[in-house]
Amino acid sequence: MESNKNPLDFFVRIVNYVIDVLARIMVDLFDGAKNAIDHANPSLFALVATLLPFALPLPVAFMTAHSAQKFFGWEAWAANVLGFGLEGLGLLAWVKLVDSVLDYIRSDNKKITITIWMYATVALIYEILLIFVNAVLAWRDGANWDYVIVLVCVCLLPALSAMLYGHQRRTVETQLEQERREAKEQAEKIRQERRADRKEAQALKVQFASDAEAVKLKPFRK
Repeated sequence: MESNKNPLDFFVRIVNYVIDVLARIMVDLFDGAKNAIDHANPSLFALVATLLPFALPLPVAFMTAHSAQKFFGWEAWAANVLGFGLEGLGLLAWVKLVDSVLDYIRSDNKKITITIWMYATVALIYEILLIFVNAVLAWRDGANWDYVIVLVCVCLLPALSAMLYGHQRRTVETQLEQERREAKEQAEKIRQERRADRKEAQALKVQFASDAEAVKLKPFRK
């Protein structure tokens, strides 16, 4: 009895197989992309947190330099030194303030309180100078209140990015310190294991020498 085979069934099976292979390829591709993004997110966040405090103050520094040049009648180089120097001072003050606060939280040392107040004072003076040089002078020149309020908010952005950078920097330092400590412990463990192996090998060598000497001294029996 001959089986009735439809050629269309074979074609349908081929198409289903191709579709199934393509579907598995797409799933593997998207799973790989998802895993790559998941693993890259912490590094990408750390990169943004590192670059942002140095990039975000640049427009504010130029704005401060322009305001100083216009108000004081300074030359461009002097105004630029003030603008970029002020932003550098703010970055250092806020990062050091975050470091001091984190140290205080972890150690609860009262001596750190003085350091916190010192850096907080420097950061506050920086913000006051920055706002006065830009927002207050803009208001004095006739700018409306909407512009002044937005300008004050812009002046606060470098401080926010510096605080985030300080926290991220401390997190990275803690992680690196932990990795160095674990690497040191692992190296010490390997040295101890090698020392134990050498002692065991030495003991086996002594035992083998003793057994060989005992066999050598054993009397021959006929």
